[in-house]
Amino acid sequence: MRVGFGFDVHPFREGRRFVLGGVEIPYERGLYGHSDADALVHAVCDAILGAIGGGDIGRHFPDSDPRYRGVSSLLFLSNIRKVIEKGGWTILNIDSTIVCERPRLLPYIGGMVKNIAST
Repeated sequence: MRVGFGFDVHPFREGRRFVLGGVEIPYERGLYGHSDADALVHAVCDAILGAIGGGDIGRHFPDSDPRYRGVSSLLFLSNIRKVIEKGGWTILNIDSTIVCERPRLLPYIGGMVKNIAST
């Protein structure tokens, strides 16, 4: 059994959608980044890649590549899932912590869990 650890931070920015776990959350600002800046999915991707010694999300999906501008980070997770399945790996459990004072996330957690588990 291997364990990976992922961590990701994006600043809030006006004029951006706020997406966590593939769920768009109504809020006056969103996270800034090249893709949809979904910090939760990015951290999960990094944890999975770390567990298999696969580098980090930036190595696989560089922000210098225009193909990834504005895309859903669930695409990254889907591609990483294919890599681990091809390598014979299996994900047994994912645990994540989100540090966020606002907005309140409780109403959206179920959707986040569903999106990540089904990707």
